[in-house]
Amino acid sequence: MSPLLILDIAARVADRLIKSPSLPIEAPAKSVVKVEVAKELQPVLEHLTNNEPWYQSRVTWGAIFAILGGIATIGTAAANSETSLEVYSPAGMSILGGLGTLYGRWKARKPLGA
Repeated sequence: MSPLLILDIAARVADRLIKSPSLPIEAPAKSVVKVEVAKELQPVLEHLTNNEPWYQSRVTWGAIFAILGGIATIGTAAANSETSLEVYSPAGMSILGGLGTLYGRWKARKPLGA
């Protein structure tokens, strides 16, 4: 979401607050209110539009750890000369699931149901 759009939304919210008779705000404080509202809105809007950086996404980190766990399991099994499919299958599925999750997260433009 563009910063200009966020500031525009913040300005509209601030104007409504400033004009509210139940919340007396003096005119010089108007710009301060707009800046504070924009600061509060930005993370919410980034989350709603899936625009947060990849390193701030809990989904991304969960997928990375699932992939690393699968790789570690396969590496340990291989180091122990394990040949059982029951060891490799769940680890492989963990890796594939993590990769699918990363793909879906990075391609998503809006949350499910939005």
